[in-house]
Amino acid sequence: MVTRFNLSVCPHDTAKHMVEWFQFNTYLQRRLDCAIRFEPQDSFLVERQNVLGGGFQIVYANPFSALVFAQERGYIPVAKAAGLFDETVLVARAGAGIPDHRPLKVASATDKLIVHTLGLSLLDRLGIRREDCEFLLAGNHMKAAQAVLKGEADLGFGFNETWHGIADSTRQALEIVAESTDRIAFHCFCIAPEWAQRRDEIQRVLVGMNADPKGQAILESLHFKSLDALSEDALDSLQGLHAAHTADH
Repeated sequence: MVTRFNLSVCPHDTAKHMVEWFQFNTYLQRRLDCAIRFEPQDSFLVERQNVLGGGFQIVYANPFSALVFAQERGYIPVAKAAGLFDETVLVARAGAGIPDHRPLKVASATDKLIVHTLGLSLLDRLGIRREDCEFLLAGNHMKAAQAVLKGEADLGFGFNETWHGIADSTRQALEIVAESTDRIAFHCFCIAPEWAQRRDEIQRVLVGMNADPKGQAILESLHFKSLDALSEDALDSLQGLHAAHTADH
């Protein structure tokens, strides 16, 4: 009987490129010479719990999930998309800036993504105390922005990718009052500890995709220029930032 392994991909990414991730999975199976099952998930929380439940040998995880997978299941980082980092923009209504009143109402998609952690770091840098804030967890990044637009929140945490993809009219109605430039948070491929012995092989396949015409075509379809190799301690800086800014939560 053929052993079948499993791939999990962050739902934020499969929502944009469903077919392309199936093509990626097919490519990976051929290059690694093993059967790998890929089934997209609708919710990042459901996907995270499924991975923590076991049975997934390789994942493409958002930064927060990558930290959780490494800490709780021993997942090992392998590669990331070249030049792509998760950052947070702190937005207010255009012309409003940061109000003087307290408490400040701050909208965020969820406190279970790294965008929230980076947002907390921005508040700290601005000297805004956590106890002077009330957080509104809106459910997704667009709803967080809409809460600011509607006056339901004074400030909002936004994902840099979402910010650059929203309509011009929405961007013009908001202004960035601060943004992170840490370049330490990123989506990445990680492997489960039971595949640790295959780490170098998998890393070579992923990093070498841009040198292979079929691999390069798949990368381009996913809007990746290439994949960079990661060291096993690649998440340490992000873990340090996360610990520093969530210690009192």
